[in-house]
Amino acid sequence: MTDRPIFLVNFRNERDIYPPFGIMYVAAALQKDGYRVRLFHPAPDEFDHFCAAVEAERPLYVGFSTITGPQLLNTVAASRFVKSLDIPVVWGGVHATIMPEFNLKMDYIDFVVVNEGEETIRQFTRHLLTDQDYSGILGLAYTDAGGKARINPERPFIENLDDYIPTWELLPSIPMYFIDSGPYTKAIPVYISRGCPFRCGFCYNEVVMKRTWRMHSDEVILGQIEWLKEIYGLEAVDYADDYLFGRPRVMIKLVEKVNMPWSGQVRVHLLSKKWFSDWLLQSNCQWLNIGAESTSQRLLDLMTKDQQAEDVEASIANLVGTEIEANISFMIGLPDETEEDRRLTFESIERICDMHARARCSISSYMPYPGTPLWPVALQHGYSPPKTNEEWATFDLDHSNVPWLDNEYAQNACDIADILWVGRSKGHWLLSPYYGLLRWRWRNRYFKHYYEGRLKQWGGRVMQSNPLLRKVRARLMPALVEYNAVTHRGPTEVLG
Repeated sequence: MTDRPIFLVNFRNERDIYPPFGIMYVAAALQKDGYRVRLFHPAPDEFDHFCAAVEAERPLYVGFSTITGPQLLNTVAASRFVKSLDIPVVWGGVHATIMPEFNLKMDYIDFVVVNEGEETIRQFTRHLLTDQDYSGILGLAYTDAGGKARINPERPFIENLDDYIPTWELLPSIPMYFIDSGPYTKAIPVYISRGCPFRCGFCYNEVVMKRTWRMHSDEVILGQIEWLKEIYGLEAVDYADDYLFGRPRVMIKLVEKVNMPWSGQVRVHLLSKKWFSDWLLQSNCQWLNIGAESTSQRLLDLMTKDQQAEDVEASIANLVGTEIEANISFMIGLPDETEEDRRLTFESIERICDMHARARCSISSYMPYPGTPLWPVALQHGYSPPKTNEEWATFDLDHSNVPWLDNEYAQNACDIADILWVGRSKGHWLLSPYYGLLRWRWRNRYFKHYYEGRLKQWGGRVMQSNPLLRKVRARLMPALVEYNAVTHRGPTEVLG
Protein backbone atom coordinates (compact mmCIF):
# COMPACT_ATOMS: atom_id res chain seq x y z
CA MET A 1 0.00 0.00 0.00
CA THR A 2 1.05 3.61 -0.47
CA ASP A 3 0.15 6.96 1.05
CA ARG A 4 0.56 8.68 -2.32
CA PRO A 5 -2.65 9.41 -4.20
CA ILE A 6 -3.43 8.23 -7.72
CA PHE A 7 -4.57 10.91 -10.15
CA LEU A 8 -7.07 10.12 -12.91
CA VAL A 9 -7.75 12.81 -15.49
CA ASN A 10 -9.95 13.31 -18.54
CA PHE A 11 -9.34 16.61 -20.30
CA ARG A 12 -12.47 18.01 -21.87
CA ASN A 13 -13.41 20.61 -24.44
CA GLU A 14 -16.29 23.05 -24.69
CA ARG A 15 -18.66 20.42 -26.12
CA ASP A 16 -18.37 17.98 -23.24
CA ILE A 17 -21.52 17.66 -21.16
CA TYR A 18 -21.04 14.16 -19.75
CA PRO A 19 -19.35 13.30 -16.46
CA PRO A 20 -16.06 11.42 -16.99
CA PHE A 21 -17.55 7.97 -16.52
CA GLY A 22 -14.40 6.10 -17.59
CA ILE A 23 -12.26 7.43 -14.76
CA MET A 24 -15.20 7.32 -12.36
CA TYR A 25 -15.32 3.53 -12.84
CA VAL A 26 -11.54 3.11 -12.61
CA ALA A 27 -11.55 5.10 -9.37
CA ALA A 28 -14.14 2.68 -7.96
CA ALA A 29 -11.81 -0.23 -8.74
CA LEU A 30 -8.82 1.42 -7.05
CA GLN A 31 -10.86 2.33 -4.00
CA LYS A 32 -11.71 -1.35 -3.55
CA ASP A 33 -8.03 -1.93 -2.82
CA GLY A 34 -7.79 1.01 -0.46
CA TYR A 35 -5.99 3.51 -2.68
CA ARG A 36 -6.64 7.22 -2.42
CA VAL A 37 -7.84 8.62 -5.75
CA ARG A 38 -8.37 12.11 -7.12
CA LEU A 39 -10.45 12.76 -10.24
CA PHE A 40 -9.86 15.66 -12.62
CA HIS A 41 -12.07 16.71 -15.52
CA PRO A 42 -10.45 20.03 -16.42
CA ALA A 43 -11.51 22.48 -19.09
CA PRO A 44 -8.71 23.77 -21.36
CA ASP A 45 -8.18 26.85 -19.19
CA GLU A 46 -7.67 24.67 -16.09
CA PHE A 47 -4.52 23.02 -17.43
CA ASP A 48 -2.18 24.90 -15.10
CA HIS A 49 -4.31 24.06 -12.07
CA PHE A 50 -4.01 20.36 -12.83
CA CYS A 51 -0.23 20.56 -13.31
CA ALA A 52 0.14 22.47 -10.04
CA ALA A 53 -1.77 19.71 -8.22
CA VAL A 54 0.52 17.06 -9.73
CA GLU A 55 3.62 18.96 -8.67
CA ALA A 56 2.29 19.57 -5.16
CA GLU A 57 1.03 16.05 -4.38
CA ARG A 58 3.39 13.87 -6.46
CA PRO A 59 0.91 11.06 -7.17
CA LEU A 60 1.95 7.43 -7.51
CA TYR A 61 1.03 7.69 -11.19
CA VAL A 62 -1.33 9.65 -13.41
CA GLY A 63 -3.92 7.84 -15.53
CA PHE A 64 -5.19 9.72 -18.58
CA SER A 65 -8.47 8.86 -20.27
CA THR A 66 -8.06 9.55 -23.99
CA ILE A 67 -10.29 10.14 -26.97
CA THR A 68 -9.18 11.01 -30.48
CA GLY A 69 -9.54 14.72 -31.19
CA PRO A 70 -8.69 18.16 -29.80
CA GLN A 71 -8.59 16.96 -26.17
CA LEU A 72 -5.38 15.12 -27.01
CA LEU A 73 -3.40 18.37 -27.10
CA ASN A 74 -3.79 19.00 -23.37
CA THR A 75 -3.44 15.29 -22.66
CA VAL A 76 -0.09 15.17 -24.47
CA ALA A 77 1.16 18.38 -22.83
CA ALA A 78 0.13 17.20 -19.36
CA SER A 79 1.70 13.78 -19.95
CA ARG A 80 4.99 15.43 -20.89
CA PHE A 81 4.85 17.50 -17.71
CA VAL A 82 4.06 14.49 -15.50
CA LYS A 83 6.84 12.48 -17.15
CA SER A 84 9.32 15.32 -16.51
CA LEU A 85 8.63 14.86 -12.79
CA ASP A 86 9.54 11.16 -13.09
CA ILE A 87 5.96 10.12 -12.35
CA PRO A 88 4.61 7.18 -14.39
CA VAL A 89 2.14 8.04 -17.15
CA VAL A 90 -0.69 5.60 -17.95
CA TRP A 91 -3.02 6.07 -20.92
CA GLY A 92 -6.41 4.41 -21.30
CA GLY A 93 -9.67 5.06 -23.10
CA VAL A 94 -10.69 4.78 -26.73
CA HIS A 95 -7.69 6.45 -28.36
CA ALA A 96 -5.19 4.41 -26.36
CA THR A 97 -7.11 1.17 -26.89
CA ILE A 98 -7.34 1.37 -30.68
CA MET A 99 -3.59 1.95 -31.13
CA PRO A 100 -1.57 0.84 -28.09
CA GLU A 101 1.68 0.14 -29.94
CA PHE A 102 1.58 3.52 -31.65
CA ASN A 103 1.16 5.28 -28.30
CA LEU A 104 3.97 3.38 -26.65
CA LYS A 105 6.33 4.92 -29.22
CA MET A 106 5.74 8.28 -27.55
CA ASP A 107 8.39 9.03 -24.94
CA TYR A 108 5.82 10.56 -22.57
CA ILE A 109 3.72 7.35 -22.19
CA ASP A 110 4.85 4.47 -19.97
CA PHE A 111 1.81 2.18 -19.97
CA VAL A 112 -1.39 1.70 -21.97
CA VAL A 113 -4.53 0.05 -20.56
CA VAL A 114 -6.46 -1.62 -23.38
CA ASN A 115 -10.28 -1.82 -23.25
CA GLU A 116 -11.95 -1.99 -19.82
CA GLY A 117 -9.61 -0.72 -17.17
CA GLU A 118 -11.04 -1.70 -13.80
CA GLU A 119 -9.41 -5.11 -13.28
CA THR A 120 -6.28 -4.22 -15.24
CA ILE A 121 -5.57 -1.08 -13.21
CA ARG A 122 -5.92 -2.96 -9.90
CA GLN A 123 -3.41 -5.59 -10.96
CA PHE A 124 -1.08 -3.00 -12.50
CA THR A 125 -1.01 -0.91 -9.32
CA ARG A 126 -0.13 -3.92 -7.17
CA HIS A 127 2.78 -4.81 -9.45
CA LEU A 128 3.96 -1.21 -9.69
CA LEU A 129 4.36 -1.23 -5.90
CA THR A 130 6.00 -4.68 -5.70
CA ASP A 131 7.90 -6.64 -8.34
CA GLN A 132 7.20 -4.42 -11.40
CA ASP A 133 6.71 -7.52 -13.51
CA TYR A 134 3.94 -6.61 -15.93
CA SER A 135 4.18 -9.59 -18.27
CA GLY A 136 1.15 -11.40 -16.87
CA ILE A 137 -1.25 -8.46 -16.66
CA LEU A 138 -4.02 -8.97 -19.20
CA GLY A 139 -5.07 -5.81 -20.98
CA LEU A 140 -1.80 -3.95 -20.34
CA ALA A 141 0.72 -2.69 -22.91
CA TYR A 142 4.14 -1.41 -21.89
CA THR A 143 7.74 -1.04 -23.00
CA ASP A 144 10.11 -3.66 -21.58
CA ALA A 145 13.65 -3.11 -20.31
CA GLY A 146 15.01 -3.66 -23.81
CA GLY A 147 12.83 -0.89 -25.24
CA LYS A 148 10.43 -3.24 -27.02
CA ALA A 149 6.67 -2.70 -26.94
CA ARG A 150 4.84 -5.52 -25.20
CA ILE A 151 1.12 -5.86 -25.87
CA ASN A 152 -0.27 -8.41 -23.42
CA PRO A 153 -3.36 -10.45 -24.39
CA GLU A 154 -6.67 -8.66 -23.92
CA ARG A 155 -8.60 -9.13 -20.71
CA PRO A 156 -12.06 -10.72 -20.90
CA PHE A 157 -14.89 -8.25 -20.37
CA ILE A 158 -16.25 -7.82 -16.86
CA GLU A 159 -19.13 -10.23 -16.44
CA ASN A 160 -20.97 -8.29 -13.74
CA LEU A 161 -20.94 -4.52 -14.22
CA ASP A 162 -22.29 -4.13 -10.69
CA ASP A 163 -18.81 -5.00 -9.38
CA TYR A 164 -17.93 -1.34 -9.99
CA ILE A 165 -20.19 1.66 -9.43
CA PRO A 166 -19.21 5.13 -10.74
CA THR A 167 -17.69 7.32 -8.02
CA TRP A 168 -19.96 10.34 -8.28
CA GLU A 169 -18.76 11.54 -4.89
CA LEU A 170 -15.22 12.13 -6.22
CA LEU A 171 -16.32 14.70 -8.80
CA PRO A 172 -15.45 18.27 -7.80
CA SER A 173 -19.00 19.31 -8.79
CA ILE A 174 -22.06 17.37 -9.86
CA PRO A 175 -24.37 20.32 -10.72
CA MET A 176 -21.87 21.39 -13.40
CA TYR A 177 -23.16 18.44 -15.45
CA PHE A 178 -26.80 19.47 -15.30
CA ILE A 179 -28.34 19.92 -18.75
CA ASP A 180 -31.70 21.07 -20.01
CA SER A 181 -34.20 18.42 -21.03
CA GLY A 182 -37.45 19.83 -22.33
CA PRO A 183 -38.83 22.05 -19.54
CA TYR A 184 -36.47 20.52 -16.96
CA THR A 185 -33.23 22.27 -16.00
CA LYS A 186 -31.80 19.61 -13.70
CA ALA A 187 -31.26 16.65 -16.01
CA ILE A 188 -28.01 14.75 -15.78
CA PRO A 189 -26.34 12.07 -17.92
CA VAL A 190 -26.13 8.62 -16.33
CA TYR A 191 -24.34 5.56 -17.67
CA ILE A 192 -26.10 2.23 -17.21
CA SER A 193 -24.73 -0.07 -19.93
CA ARG A 194 -21.65 -0.73 -22.05
CA GLY A 195 -21.24 -1.43 -25.71
CA CYS A 196 -23.48 -1.73 -28.74
CA PRO A 197 -24.60 -4.90 -30.57
CA PHE A 198 -24.52 -3.31 -34.02
CA ARG A 199 -21.69 -3.32 -36.56
CA CYS A 200 -21.38 0.21 -37.95
CA GLY A 201 -18.17 0.15 -39.97
CA PHE A 202 -16.93 3.57 -38.82
CA CYS A 203 -17.48 3.08 -35.09
CA TYR A 204 -14.85 2.42 -32.42
CA ASN A 205 -17.27 0.01 -30.71
CA GLU A 206 -16.27 -2.59 -33.29
CA VAL A 207 -12.71 -2.42 -31.91
CA VAL A 208 -13.28 -1.67 -28.25
CA MET A 209 -16.48 -3.46 -27.20
CA LYS A 210 -16.62 -5.97 -30.08
CA ARG A 211 -20.38 -5.74 -30.50
CA THR A 212 -21.11 -6.77 -26.92
CA TRP A 213 -23.76 -5.12 -24.76
CA ARG A 214 -24.06 -5.40 -20.97
CA MET A 215 -25.99 -3.46 -18.38
CA HIS A 216 -26.07 -2.80 -14.66
CA SER A 217 -28.79 -4.35 -12.57
CA ASP A 218 -31.97 -2.39 -12.03
CA GLU A 219 -31.09 -2.05 -8.34
CA VAL A 220 -27.76 -0.32 -9.04
CA ILE A 221 -29.27 1.99 -11.66
CA LEU A 222 -32.20 2.96 -9.46
CA GLY A 223 -29.86 3.46 -6.51
CA GLN A 224 -27.71 5.98 -8.41
CA ILE A 225 -30.70 7.89 -9.72
CA GLU A 226 -32.42 8.01 -6.33
CA TRP A 227 -29.21 9.31 -4.74
CA LEU A 228 -28.95 12.07 -7.38
CA LYS A 229 -32.61 12.96 -6.83
CA GLU A 230 -32.27 13.10 -3.06
CA ILE A 231 -28.99 15.04 -2.88
CA TYR A 232 -29.14 17.24 -5.98
CA GLY A 233 -32.82 17.48 -6.88
CA LEU A 234 -32.51 15.59 -10.16
CA GLU A 235 -35.55 16.21 -12.40
CA ALA A 236 -34.79 14.18 -15.54
CA VAL A 237 -32.36 11.51 -16.76
CA ASP A 238 -30.23 11.48 -19.90
CA TYR A 239 -29.20 7.88 -20.57
CA ALA A 240 -25.72 8.56 -21.96
CA ASP A 241 -24.98 5.02 -23.14
CA ASP A 242 -23.55 4.29 -26.58
CA TYR A 243 -26.82 2.51 -27.29
CA LEU A 244 -29.59 2.45 -24.71
CA PHE A 245 -31.86 -0.18 -26.24
CA GLY A 246 -29.42 -3.07 -26.60
CA ARG A 247 -32.26 -5.25 -25.29
CA PRO A 248 -35.37 -3.19 -26.08
CA ARG A 249 -37.96 -4.88 -23.86
CA VAL A 250 -35.60 -4.97 -20.87
CA MET A 251 -34.70 -1.29 -21.23
CA ILE A 252 -38.32 -0.28 -21.70
CA LYS A 253 -39.17 -1.89 -18.36
CA LEU A 254 -36.21 -0.15 -16.73
CA VAL A 255 -37.19 3.31 -18.01
CA GLU A 256 -40.68 2.67 -16.69
CA LYS A 257 -39.25 1.69 -13.29
CA VAL A 258 -37.17 4.87 -13.09
CA ASN A 259 -40.37 6.79 -13.96
CA MET A 260 -38.71 10.12 -14.75
CA PRO A 261 -38.56 12.34 -17.83
CA TRP A 262 -35.74 10.95 -19.95
CA SER A 263 -33.65 11.08 -23.10
CA GLY A 264 -31.31 8.62 -24.83
CA GLN A 265 -29.96 7.04 -28.01
CA VAL A 266 -32.20 5.10 -30.40
CA ARG A 267 -31.85 3.64 -33.88
CA VAL A 268 -34.26 4.43 -36.69
CA HIS A 269 -35.37 0.82 -37.14
CA LEU A 270 -36.83 0.90 -33.62
CA LEU A 271 -38.18 4.43 -33.85
CA SER A 272 -39.96 3.62 -37.13
CA LYS A 273 -42.22 1.16 -35.27
CA LYS A 274 -45.44 2.87 -34.24
CA TRP A 275 -45.77 0.96 -30.97
CA PHE A 276 -42.36 2.26 -29.89
CA SER A 277 -43.06 5.89 -30.75
CA ASP A 278 -46.35 5.62 -28.85
CA TRP A 279 -44.45 4.30 -25.85
CA LEU A 280 -42.03 7.24 -26.04
CA LEU A 281 -44.91 9.61 -25.43
CA GLN A 282 -46.32 7.53 -22.59
CA SER A 283 -42.91 7.32 -20.86
CA ASN A 284 -42.32 11.10 -20.91
CA CYS A 285 -39.42 11.05 -23.38
CA GLN A 286 -37.99 14.55 -23.89
CA TRP A 287 -35.44 14.05 -26.67
CA LEU A 288 -33.62 11.36 -28.64
CA ASN A 289 -30.20 11.05 -30.23
CA ILE A 290 -30.47 9.24 -33.57
CA GLY A 291 -27.45 8.19 -35.64
CA ALA A 292 -28.99 8.23 -39.13
CA GLU A 293 -25.61 8.83 -40.91
CA SER A 294 -27.01 8.93 -44.47
CA THR A 295 -30.06 8.44 -46.63
CA SER A 296 -28.02 6.92 -49.44
CA GLN A 297 -28.63 3.18 -49.28
CA ARG A 298 -25.33 2.59 -51.04
CA LEU A 299 -23.43 4.35 -48.24
CA LEU A 300 -25.51 2.71 -45.51
CA ASP A 301 -24.57 -0.67 -46.97
CA LEU A 302 -20.91 0.37 -47.24
CA MET A 303 -20.82 1.22 -43.55
CA THR A 304 -22.82 -1.93 -42.63
CA LYS A 305 -25.37 0.23 -40.84
CA ASP A 306 -28.04 -2.49 -41.17
CA GLN A 307 -30.59 0.21 -41.85
CA GLN A 308 -32.95 1.10 -44.68
CA ALA A 309 -32.68 4.63 -46.05
CA GLU A 310 -36.45 5.10 -46.14
CA ASP A 311 -36.70 4.30 -42.43
CA VAL A 312 -34.93 7.56 -41.53
CA GLU A 313 -37.76 9.84 -42.58
CA ALA A 314 -40.40 7.27 -41.60
CA SER A 315 -39.06 7.19 -38.05
CA ILE A 316 -39.21 10.98 -37.68
CA ALA A 317 -42.72 11.00 -39.13
CA ASN A 318 -43.79 9.07 -36.03
CA LEU A 319 -42.73 12.04 -33.87
CA VAL A 320 -44.60 14.71 -35.83
CA GLY A 321 -47.05 16.56 -33.63
CA THR A 322 -45.21 15.62 -30.42
CA GLU A 323 -42.89 17.67 -28.20
CA ILE A 324 -40.13 15.04 -28.45
CA GLU A 325 -36.96 16.58 -29.82
CA ALA A 326 -35.05 14.46 -32.34
CA ASN A 327 -31.30 15.13 -32.58
CA ILE A 328 -30.36 13.35 -35.82
CA SER A 329 -26.72 13.05 -36.87
CA PHE A 330 -25.53 12.56 -40.45
CA MET A 331 -22.06 12.00 -41.86
CA ILE A 332 -20.15 13.16 -44.94
CA GLY A 333 -16.72 12.19 -46.25
CA LEU A 334 -17.07 8.41 -46.29
CA PRO A 335 -14.82 6.50 -48.71
CA ASP A 336 -16.25 6.33 -52.23
CA GLU A 337 -18.92 8.92 -51.40
CA THR A 338 -20.34 10.77 -54.42
CA GLU A 339 -22.07 14.10 -54.82
CA GLU A 340 -25.27 12.15 -55.47
CA ASP A 341 -24.94 10.45 -52.08
CA ARG A 342 -24.64 13.84 -50.41
CA ARG A 343 -27.59 15.21 -52.36
CA LEU A 344 -29.82 12.44 -51.05
CA THR A 345 -28.79 13.16 -47.47
CA PHE A 346 -28.98 16.96 -47.72
CA GLU A 347 -32.44 16.89 -49.28
CA SER A 348 -33.62 14.44 -46.64
CA ILE A 349 -32.37 16.73 -43.86
CA GLU A 350 -34.42 19.61 -45.22
CA ARG A 351 -37.53 17.43 -45.53
CA ILE A 352 -37.11 16.12 -41.99
CA CYS A 353 -36.84 19.63 -40.55
CA ASP A 354 -39.86 20.77 -42.55
CA MET A 355 -41.76 17.74 -41.28
CA HIS A 356 -40.97 17.98 -37.56
CA ALA A 357 -40.52 21.33 -35.85
CA ARG A 358 -38.39 19.75 -33.12
CA ALA A 359 -36.02 17.89 -35.40
CA ARG A 360 -32.37 18.99 -35.29
CA CYS A 361 -30.11 17.58 -37.99
CA SER A 362 -26.34 17.85 -37.70
CA ILE A 363 -23.66 16.74 -40.14
CA SER A 364 -20.12 15.75 -39.26
CA SER A 365 -17.08 14.48 -41.11
CA TYR A 366 -16.04 10.83 -41.19
CA MET A 367 -13.12 10.04 -38.88
CA PRO A 368 -11.14 6.87 -39.79
CA TYR A 369 -10.32 4.77 -36.71
CA PRO A 370 -7.68 2.01 -36.85
CA GLY A 371 -9.16 -1.47 -36.63
CA THR A 372 -12.68 -0.51 -37.69
CA PRO A 373 -14.16 -2.29 -40.75
CA LEU A 374 -13.88 0.88 -42.84
CA TRP A 375 -10.21 1.41 -41.94
CA PRO A 376 -8.76 -0.70 -44.80
CA VAL A 377 -11.22 0.92 -47.21
CA ALA A 378 -9.98 4.35 -46.16
CA LEU A 379 -6.36 3.26 -46.68
CA GLN A 380 -7.22 1.93 -50.14
CA HIS A 381 -8.66 5.33 -51.02
CA GLY A 382 -5.42 7.11 -50.14
CA TYR A 383 -5.86 7.94 -46.47
CA SER A 384 -2.53 8.45 -44.68
CA PRO A 385 -2.76 8.06 -40.87
CA PRO A 386 -1.29 10.71 -38.55
CA LYS A 387 2.26 10.13 -37.33
CA THR A 388 1.91 11.79 -33.91
CA ASN A 389 -0.77 12.35 -31.30
CA GLU A 390 -0.60 16.06 -32.06
CA GLU A 391 -1.73 15.18 -35.58
CA TRP A 392 -4.48 12.91 -34.26
CA ALA A 393 -5.60 15.92 -32.19
CA THR A 394 -6.55 17.74 -35.40
CA PHE A 395 -9.36 15.20 -35.92
CA ASP A 396 -12.65 17.00 -35.48
CA LEU A 397 -16.23 16.48 -36.53
CA ASP A 398 -16.42 19.91 -38.18
CA HIS A 399 -13.68 19.65 -40.78
CA SER A 400 -12.36 17.13 -43.25
CA ASN A 401 -10.24 14.34 -41.80
CA VAL A 402 -9.67 12.62 -45.15
CA PRO A 403 -7.99 13.67 -48.41
CA TRP A 404 -10.99 13.05 -50.66
CA LEU A 405 -13.26 15.56 -48.88
CA ASP A 406 -12.38 19.21 -49.40
CA ASN A 407 -11.86 20.90 -46.03
CA GLU A 408 -13.55 24.15 -47.10
CA TYR A 409 -16.59 22.15 -48.18
CA ALA A 410 -16.67 20.20 -44.91
CA GLN A 411 -16.22 23.14 -42.54
CA ASN A 412 -18.70 25.41 -44.27
CA ALA A 413 -21.30 22.66 -44.73
CA CYS A 414 -21.09 21.79 -41.02
CA ASP A 415 -21.40 25.46 -40.03
CA ILE A 416 -24.43 26.08 -42.27
CA ALA A 417 -26.12 22.89 -41.06
CA ASP A 418 -25.49 24.04 -37.49
CA ILE A 419 -27.27 27.33 -38.16
CA LEU A 420 -30.18 26.08 -40.25
CA TRP A 421 -30.86 22.56 -38.98
CA VAL A 422 -29.36 22.28 -35.46
CA GLY A 423 -30.03 25.69 -33.95
CA ARG A 424 -33.05 25.94 -36.33
CA SER A 425 -32.13 29.60 -36.49
CA LYS A 426 -34.69 32.13 -37.70
CA GLY A 427 -34.00 35.80 -38.24
CA HIS A 428 -35.72 39.16 -38.38
CA TRP A 429 -36.84 40.18 -41.88
CA LEU A 430 -33.77 42.40 -42.07
CA LEU A 431 -31.69 39.21 -42.13
CA SER A 432 -33.73 37.45 -44.81
CA PRO A 433 -31.00 37.90 -47.48
CA TYR A 434 -28.50 36.19 -45.15
CA TYR A 435 -30.77 33.21 -44.48
CA GLY A 436 -31.81 33.04 -48.12
CA LEU A 437 -28.15 32.77 -49.14
CA LEU A 438 -27.54 29.99 -46.59
CA ARG A 439 -30.47 28.00 -47.92
CA TRP A 440 -29.32 28.53 -51.52
CA ARG A 441 -25.88 27.22 -50.57
CA TRP A 442 -27.41 24.20 -48.85
CA ARG A 443 -29.69 23.25 -51.72
CA ASN A 444 -26.95 23.67 -54.31
CA ARG A 445 -24.20 22.27 -52.06
CA TYR A 446 -22.09 25.29 -52.89
CA PHE A 447 -19.80 25.97 -49.94
CA LYS A 448 -16.99 27.95 -51.55
CA HIS A 449 -16.38 31.66 -50.93
CA TYR A 450 -18.27 31.58 -47.64
CA TYR A 451 -17.81 35.31 -47.03
CA GLU A 452 -20.94 35.73 -44.94
CA GLY A 453 -19.68 33.04 -42.56
CA ARG A 454 -16.32 34.72 -42.15
CA LEU A 455 -18.04 38.08 -41.62
CA LYS A 456 -20.27 36.52 -38.94
CA GLN A 457 -17.27 35.04 -37.13
CA TRP A 458 -15.33 38.30 -37.35
CA GLY A 459 -18.30 40.23 -36.00
CA GLY A 460 -18.67 37.76 -33.15
CA ARG A 461 -15.02 38.14 -32.16
CA VAL A 462 -15.21 41.94 -32.27
CA MET A 463 -18.33 42.03 -30.13
CA GLN A 464 -16.90 39.53 -27.66
CA SER A 465 -13.75 41.60 -27.22
CA ASN A 466 -15.53 44.84 -26.25
CA PRO A 467 -17.68 45.11 -23.09
CA LEU A 468 -19.90 47.80 -24.60
CA LEU A 469 -20.45 45.79 -27.78
CA ARG A 470 -21.23 42.71 -25.70
CA LYS A 471 -24.08 44.67 -24.10
CA VAL A 472 -25.30 45.80 -27.51
CA ARG A 473 -25.24 42.20 -28.72
CA ALA A 474 -27.16 41.01 -25.66
CA ARG A 475 -29.92 43.48 -26.53
CA LEU A 476 -29.94 42.94 -30.28
CA MET A 477 -29.69 39.16 -30.46
CA PRO A 478 -33.13 38.31 -29.01
CA ALA A 479 -34.74 40.85 -31.33
CA LEU A 480 -32.90 39.80 -34.49
CA VAL A 481 -32.33 36.06 -34.17
CA GLU A 482 -34.26 33.12 -32.71
CA TYR A 483 -32.38 29.84 -32.24
CA ASN A 484 -31.95 26.91 -29.86
CA ALA A 485 -29.09 27.95 -27.59
CA VAL A 486 -28.78 24.43 -26.15
CA THR A 487 -28.09 22.63 -29.41
CA HIS A 488 -26.50 25.40 -31.49
CA ARG A 489 -22.70 25.34 -31.25
CA GLY A 490 -22.13 29.04 -31.85
CA PRO A 491 -24.58 30.99 -29.66
CA THR A 492 -22.17 33.89 -29.02
CA GLU A 493 -21.74 34.80 -32.65
CA VAL A 494 -23.48 37.81 -34.06
CA LEU A 495 -25.76 36.01 -36.53
CA GLY A 496 -27.28 32.55 -36.63
